[in-house]
Amino acid sequence: MAGSHHIKDFAKKLVTLSLDADGQASAERVSAVLDALGQNPPRDYKKLLKQYSKYLEVEVSQGQAKVEFAGPLGAEQLTAIEKKFTEQYNRKIVASTVENPALIAGVRITVGDDVYDASVATRLALLEQNVA
Repeated sequence: MAGSHHIKDFAKKLVTLSLDADGQASAERVSAVLDALGQNPPRDYKKLLKQYSKYLEVEVSQGQAKVEFAGPLGAEQLTAIEKKFTEQYNRKIVASTVENPALIAGVRITVGDDVYDASVATRLALLEQNVA
């Protein structure tokens, strides 16, 4: 584990081992990976764990949709959002909701690093930039 390139490659392989048949990070598999590393710690163990944790966090966030909303959001709408993004990303997406009155109206959805914003607050901000 001399170079950071080797650490990154190994950490990515460990993340792959942490995924179940559906491509989702599994607590059991993560635990098994950590147990195996603990029994036979490689050189630069702490750096490897830090990199593994970082990559695993990214992997998990790509399977979650944070749905911010200003008004009422029904269960049917949330299910439709999960279905739409599951199809779009070709992986299971689980949505969680956060009420955000600052949006004024509309919705902002974050999946990993991708942000889909259909809020009135953002549209007003864009309008203000274009007028100024």
